[in-house]
Amino acid sequence: MTDASIEQGLSGAEAAARLRKLGQPPETSSRSVSSIVAGNVFTLFNAIIGGFFVLILSLGLVADALFGVIAIINSYIGIRQELKAKRTLDALAVLVAPHANVMRDGAVLSLLATEVVPGDIVRVEPGDQLVADGRVIRSRGMTLDESMLTGEADGVHKNVGEKALSGSFCLSGSGFYEVDAVREESYAGRLAGEAQAFRHPPSPLQGEVNRVIVACTYAMAPLAVALLITFQLRSVSLVEAAQTATAGLVTLIPEGLVLLMSVTFAVAAGRLAGRNTLVQQMSATESLAAVDTICVDKTGTLTDGKLRLLGVEVAEGMDPKAAKSALGRFAASAGERNRTLETIAESFPGEEERVNGEVAFSSAWKWSGLRMGGNSYVLGAPDILERAGALTLPSGLSRKLEEETAAGHRVVAFGESSAGLPDDPRGGAPPSLVPIALIVLEETLRPDAAETIALIRNEGVDLKLISGDARPTVTAVASAVGVPAGAGVVEGPDLPEDPEALAEVAQKNTIFCRIAPEQKKALVGALRASGCYTAMIGDGVNDVPALKQARLAVAMGSGAQVTKGIADVVLLEDEFKRLPEAIAEGRRIARNIHRLGRLYLTKSVYAAALILLVAVPGFAFPFLPRHLTLAVFLTIGIPSFVLALAPSDGPLYRDRLLRALAAFAVPAGLATALGSILSFLLVDTVFGGSLEAGRTAATTTLIVLGLCFILLLERGPGREHIAIQSYMLAMVAGLGALFAGILAIAPFRDFFEMEMLTAAQWFLALLCAAVGLTIASVLWRLPQIERLESQTEH
Repeated sequence: MTDASIEQGLSGAEAAARLRKLGQPPETSSRSVSSIVAGNVFTLFNAIIGGFFVLILSLGLVADALFGVIAIINSYIGIRQELKAKRTLDALAVLVAPHANVMRDGAVLSLLATEVVPGDIVRVEPGDQLVADGRVIRSRGMTLDESMLTGEADGVHKNVGEKALSGSFCLSGSGFYEVDAVREESYAGRLAGEAQAFRHPPSPLQGEVNRVIVACTYAMAPLAVALLITFQLRSVSLVEAAQTATAGLVTLIPEGLVLLMSVTFAVAAGRLAGRNTLVQQMSATESLAAVDTICVDKTGTLTDGKLRLLGVEVAEGMDPKAAKSALGRFAASAGERNRTLETIAESFPGEEERVNGEVAFSSAWKWSGLRMGGNSYVLGAPDILERAGALTLPSGLSRKLEEETAAGHRVVAFGESSAGLPDDPRGGAPPSLVPIALIVLEETLRPDAAETIALIRNEGVDLKLISGDARPTVTAVASAVGVPAGAGVVEGPDLPEDPEALAEVAQKNTIFCRIAPEQKKALVGALRASGCYTAMIGDGVNDVPALKQARLAVAMGSGAQVTKGIADVVLLEDEFKRLPEAIAEGRRIARNIHRLGRLYLTKSVYAAALILLVAVPGFAFPFLPRHLTLAVFLTIGIPSFVLALAPSDGPLYRDRLLRALAAFAVPAGLATALGSILSFLLVDTVFGGSLEAGRTAATTTLIVLGLCFILLLERGPGREHIAIQSYMLAMVAGLGALFAGILAIAPFRDFFEMEMLTAAQWFLALLCAAVGLTIASVLWRLPQIERLESQTEH
């Protein structure tokens, strides 16, 4: 293909016709509407609740089927909230979706992957992710990373005529390829079709909540068997058996916990989206809470990625005008321009020359070279070139290098040689160079960098600053953003290869200089292997290996396409200060779900205890399903939606959530069950009240205890006197008034088969609630319980 046809590309009319032939693109959002609906409807717990719902309706017990209506409403709320979050996130996802630079009618257009058609000519530069398959038609050192597709760790150099696969991305060099397969017909599209069942691993909290649910599920089977045996031995009627089993087993299910976790994730993702922070994996909102170590790339993260030329120090004996002219020609003739070459080209415009050989820049070797007019020119890191034996700086340039790097400036060396460039820079050193000049560049720190670093450290998060720049430059920047002067510093060549030794070095030190991409990946992997929940923040193609190794990948919005494509979280406006805000949001979510877990597990414990009290001693079950539906609605249903989105404070529980929840829920659940049974027995049996009066008293005790335990959710070792938030007091008072209103209004009272209590019965119900609180307080103070909770706090 001729250069002219490459530069021309398809015409707009040709492309439009081919696009019409392809038809509408498939939905590519992270989660489809059908999967959201299925995730909220077709669950194990909903199946169990649905079975009891049908059973109760078939017996004509419409009022006792209220729990089924509540389950339907809950599922509707979950679907609605997740769809709302989906619309918000899908709108933002377009901003970070991979684009292709396509030649159309002689101009370069930036198009979405779904707009590219067979026959298009695509220009590829470092950091670009390939969105379609094709054949390379021009290559200037173009090297692609195909590790996401083939597992091959090393970059693959592409020559003219070779296949370029969608899903790979450009490491270095540049080129053009002609598209021959798009969408589902492309290599990456076929892989995605074969792997639609793939799911991202759950966040720590999701895994812990799943363990809570599994524990409740395992408890359900033997309790159900115990109830069946009891019904058989006592010859219980079908209606009574159905009511008792429904009331006990449905209450045992923590069905709302999963729903509320999904809703909370969705709402939090929407909140973060309003702060220009795109969450590409819903569970990443909570994963932020678990982060205890953040690895930060200097360029583009702490700095804004823009470079300013401060000056050119020409070597003694060199003509300054000729040196700057050579610099300009080098920048103009390079196959791809990184930020350094762009800055040089702006300062020293030059004519593009014919290039006979080229080594594109890569963070792996930190230099680039061109063969022009019989000479080779190399631009790269001075210390790397000196270490390779290719450059020896004269004393004047050496002093200048020390001065500028100590001031935090970036310095690159420019030299020439009559020898040729190596065919493979990974294994070959640059030729021996005659120094021409040092180019001094300045990066601008983000205005919020120092404040953000302070906020991160205040959250108790460890910081690791990783850079490919020289030690003086990196330490100067670290000092400017508030990293303590005594922080450990390690250079790439000094990193040990032994995994255990590397993990120790990674944990003990803060600043890492002259780090190659694979070393960055190894550092992040070592921190992860040592138990750190590590987040990696990056913007460039050299950050990709480390981002894939991190537990949480964060990309800057202006970064390379591929970094945004693999990131869990994208800071759309490059506002580094949004990161501690996101961490705080994640920790708020985690604490709130911990509180909800206490409520739901308390409900499961008292349901299990009631079933055992009915099955073993043979007590009458004190509730109809409608009573427990009302109690759960007032003490868990409404409060859980408020608490899920409320501000929170307190410890985080990691790895042992079930134990931490049990430390609260087991005493609270047992106390609730004992208090309710006692209230029922005293009113119904001891003092000769009616069955309805006994059930009303038991329901009253249950609701009073449930509302009290909401106020005590924050209790724990050393936190017994924690202040109760005013909104919680107002909520509890309002819910108590609502229950009193239901008892006072005859139609409602009759619907729930309750009756107005006498003063003595009210006294007994409240006395049993006080007894329950006393039992819970005594159990909480047992050394075993306090130790159980304190061991899980972080």
